[in-house]
Amino acid sequence: MIIIAQLAVAFVVAWLYYMLAMVMTTYDGILSMILQPIMGAIFAGIAVVLCLLLGLPIRLISSVRQLWRRLWWLPLFLGAVGFALMVTSWLPPFRQTVHDYATGREIETFQPAMVVSGYLLSVFAALHFWFPLPRFLRRPQSHDHAQA
Repeated sequence: MIIIAQLAVAFVVAWLYYMLAMVMTTYDGILSMILQPIMGAIFAGIAVVLCLLLGLPIRLISSVRQLWRRLWWLPLFLGAVGFALMVTSWLPPFRQTVHDYATGREIETFQPAMVVSGYLLSVFAALHFWFPLPRFLRRPQSHDHAQA
């Protein structure tokens, strides 16, 4: 059942980051308020599926999974790096100016490579975070389950 919680957390992180980026770059009235949350859900779903596929070795290969669990702090670090990349991509030296054909204006936007890398890194970290439970919270395992 932990996978359901991880999927939900990763989806929420992806959707919130998308919505924050949209608020910072575009707003064209009521259509933005209606369509952007839907687009955010679609992009978040795609990002979560992509990160799930990229992280399958962590879930399927026992030695990789054990190493990932031992290095439980690594997803926190990766998430922080991803967030820092997204913030940095909005700083003036990195911003991009693009022409919005719908409004006929020039708008400033994030540096694409940095923001997409940071976005996917943050979603990957949220999806594959595995916090070690204290011993008193762990379920007791029988000898048969411990070997599996």
